[in-house]
Amino acid sequence: MAHRPPLNRLHKQTLSSLSSSTSVLLPRSPNTSPWHCPPSVRSLATVATPPVTQSSTSRHGPTALVFMNMGGPATLPEVGPFLSRLFADADLIPLGRLQPYLGPLISRRRTPKIQLQYAAIGGGSPIRKWSEYQSEEMCKILDERCPESAPHKPYVAFRYADPLTEEMYVRLLQDGFGKQGRAVAFTQYPQYSCSTTGSSLNELWKWRMRLEGKEPEGRGVKWSVIDRWPTHPGLVEAFAQNIETQLATYPEE
Repeated sequence: MAHRPPLNRLHKQTLSSLSSSTSVLLPRSPNTSPWHCPPSVRSLATVATPPVTQSSTSRHGPTALVFMNMGGPATLPEVGPFLSRLFADADLIPLGRLQPYLGPLISRRRTPKIQLQYAAIGGGSPIRKWSEYQSEEMCKILDERCPESAPHKPYVAFRYADPLTEEMYVRLLQDGFGKQGRAVAFTQYPQYSCSTTGSSLNELWKWRMRLEGKEPEGRGVKWSVIDRWPTHPGLVEAFAQNIETQLATYPEE
């Protein structure tokens, strides 16, 4: 039986940043995504700048908390569509002008092998299950710690698997956040990278423009972004504890 990991100190400490620091709202210019990465920048793994979090002045609920990640196929039939989206993403795997042709070809050839690998671990990825669990638990804690921005509602948006970003955005609007609601895009990649964080935020930007681009200024979902947290004390401590636990299994010399 799979062990259910508790909501660790990393997430408990990270959520405290949602009520402090600087707010960055997605701009409405239809021409350029704020996370566009030119080819010369795509090779950079991280950007050494402070994290972006919700403004301390934005204390009015309700607040949507959106966990963003690559995602993974929950069942074996989902492996093919997952790989198709992955190899079609030029931010993650730039194939140039041949992307529309090479992407589907590579995904079709790799699907059987990847299905066998997922079958070996139980028939699918557990990432959706645990992402939904963690986002729900984080919102419960935020309701207690930050009542000024409550209620907090959990969402999950995956780049290549269900629930996709567009599914999340439609649900967000159906839940009423399009009427000047607030939402925090919380990427689950600790280090910023154009190919992971940038790709997920570009997808969020695309669907914002498609679904809300014609909204007048001052209306629509007001987004804030947490796009990196590589030196967060909770993350450092989690890594250190795992390293120390493993070191303790070796004999002293």
